[in-house]
Amino acid sequence: MAISLADLASSLSSPVEKRLFAEYGAVFATTATPPPVIIFDDAAQVEVFQSSLSLGRGVFGDHEIQLQAVALGALAAAAAEMAERGGSITARASDAGGRSYLDTVRLWTRNVTRGLEHWEGLGRIARARAESIRELSPVDQVSAILDLEDCERLFFGTFFDKSILYSVAAPGASQHLSMLAFDVAEYEDCETDEVLGGSGWYRTVPNDLPHFTYLGRDQDSLPGLGLHRIERINGERVYGFWTPDIDRLLDTGRRP
Repeated sequence: MAISLADLASSLSSPVEKRLFAEYGAVFATTATPPPVIIFDDAAQVEVFQSSLSLGRGVFGDHEIQLQAVALGALAAAAAEMAERGGSITARASDAGGRSYLDTVRLWTRNVTRGLEHWEGLGRIARARAESIRELSPVDQVSAILDLEDCERLFFGTFFDKSILYSVAAPGASQHLSMLAFDVAEYEDCETDEVLGGSGWYRTVPNDLPHFTYLGRDQDSLPGLGLHRIERINGERVYGFWTPDIDRLLDTGRRP
């Protein structure tokens, strides 16, 4: 059952939690089972959560994926409708659906390693400091890397000009861990948005165009839950994303 986004927003205790909620918090509005925390601490915590879920598997294009059963059913319905229209909804890669904690750590570590090598090579970070960051646990690395980006403008995105969160999710915070996210191969097709939205799937991560999240709700209900629609232009298309309306949520949470 979805929890109140306003209550959740007002309970956030650290800058990292607030940042991750702003990036990925729409998943807490799902009618399926949301994650119990903003960021999981480790693999054991993720495994306990995932083992409590009702899961299903399905083949979409060349890849079999695993999702929460209700999300999988809605995705299958969308794929069937798209097929009737002469199109397709398929998985972008083998990890397009649910992922393990180690999957998210692997993707995160790739960017952290490249970024530390890049900035150390330019003399912007000392070798000893870079090594100390490498030795941190993944959850502690998140805070360290975001602090480097915010305070020293040392970015760890793919091209070192944007935040690492533009390229990969923080380990333990990815919506894929909740088995409620799907990366669509046909993400540039406008009809994909319409058909997936009709089955409760929406874009919720502004920096990830192929990524859709199962909310299980009619689009008209989303503003009332504390989400707002923002737009990004990519190429010749305007893409819409439903994300937490932080200012409104905090204002609601402060009301007596």
